Amino acid sequence: MPHSYGGPADGRRGFLAGLRSGAGALLAAAAVVLSTLIIAAPAAAAVPSCSIGAYVTDLYAVDPVRRTVTADLWLWSVCPRKDLAAVQRLEFTNATTVTLTAPSSEKVGNEYWTQVKVAGTFRQALDLTDFPFDKQIVRIQVEENKLDESRFVYRADVKNSTYNPRIHPDDFKITRFRIGVVGAPYRTNFGDPRLKQGGSSRYSQLVIEFQLTREDLTNFGKQVLPVYVAFLVALISFLIWSTDTEVAMVARLGILGAALFTIMLNLRAVDEAMGTFLNVTLVEEIHFMSLLYVLIGVANTTYIMKMLTDPLTRPAARHLNNRVFALATGLYLIVNTVAIALTVSF
Repeated sequence: MPHSYGGPADGRRGFLAGLRSGAGALLAAAAVVLSTLIIAAPAAAAVPSCSIGAYVTDLYAVDPVRRTVTADLWLWSVCPRKDLAAVQRLEFTNATTVTLTAPSSEKVGNEYWTQVKVAGTFRQALDLTDFPFDKQIVRIQVEENKLDESRFVYRADVKNSTYNPRIHPDDFKITRFRIGVVGAPYRTNFGDPRLKQGGSSRYSQLVIEFQLTREDLTNFGKQVLPVYVAFLVALISFLIWSTDTEVAMVARLGILGAALFTIMLNLRAVDEAMGTFLNVTLVEEIHFMSLLYVLIGVANTTYIMKMLTDPLTRPAARHLNNRVFALATGLYLIVNTVAIALTVSF
């Protein structure tokens, strides 16, 4: 019987079968290698962390001139290892002076509980623009001073952190308290050989934050009372009129000069007391408005004195005086009311 050979179709089927068989073998080999790599590759280690919290026992001496606040508080950390104790490596980044006392450490179960008492004065960005209706944000910043975020991080103990309810800082009341952890970036690695050379670094930072709302308006009354008295004196000057016009005008200028001196002297005292040379507060706005009112009175009196020397313009002098008086006084009262209302609303 003659020997038969497969045709073209049989050859293609054989080639495809061989190709599928080889591809399957390659995939199987790749799967084995991949599974081996996955098993052999170690899991990424979690960054060590500690729970850290605070109890503020006192907050006082809110100083707008030095822009500082003084506080006493307890800080604690709960860590899985004793050598991680966060309160042993604290840096208070906004502190002027700080003292640490009464450190303690105790193993509780499988964790290490460490605490320390802190007393310090802390720099603040106090803004008195809306005084006396201002709200101040006071922060205490506590930072890890050795291990960057790649080696150690904080976890805020929000549930157990709070403040003494009997705290009453000066003229304020506490209207908000919160605590949280942020990353503090630096444009240097501080020369740490373990970090990228010429690079930056980040460290874990605990932020303890209070919102203080002013509730005592006594100082505001003391500061603006002399200004409003000066305003009333200047207002009265518009009403001084006599048949002896020269005497009347001289008396007016004397009264306006006294009012001007009072406002300037009081403004200087306010600036020294509040330390607000770089921003304008409501109290200063009231001073400036009162100064403008007095200067309008001086300009008005000076011009009327000139009018009274001319018989042709003398009859119109008193009419002009009354119009300036009504316009200036009305604008002063309206602008004062709007300025106070806007400050209260914000």
